[in-house]
Amino acid sequence: MVQTQTSKARMIPIRLPEVQVNKIDEIVDTFGYKSRTDFIREAIEHYVKEVELVKVIKIRAISREEAKSEIREYLKSRDKAWLDEIADDLRLDFAFVVEIIEELEREGFVKDV
Repeated sequence: MVQTQTSKARMIPIRLPEVQVNKIDEIVDTFGYKSRTDFIREAIEHYVKEVELVKVIKIRAISREEAKSEIREYLKSRDKAWLDEIADDLRLDFAFVVEIIEELEREGFVKDV
């Protein structure tokens, strides 16, 4: 990573267990980092990018009948859907969606492909 003259840097002191520092030193030596700081900075940057990609979904607490109705409507507007998509899009617990889909299969409303 290259810092430009305009970017401000702040120092953040941290304490790490000796075992962790030893692992960092091994990585720095093995992969040719200039310093521990360079490695730690890159590791943090990588982790921040990874965390930014995480999609957080707040699960709604609704009745079984309400969820079943919403799932029916959701499926009517699509030819097919993955269970995790249904759960994510409707903000429902995945296991709850699986139970309802199994019930809808027994009723003949959906078929497993």
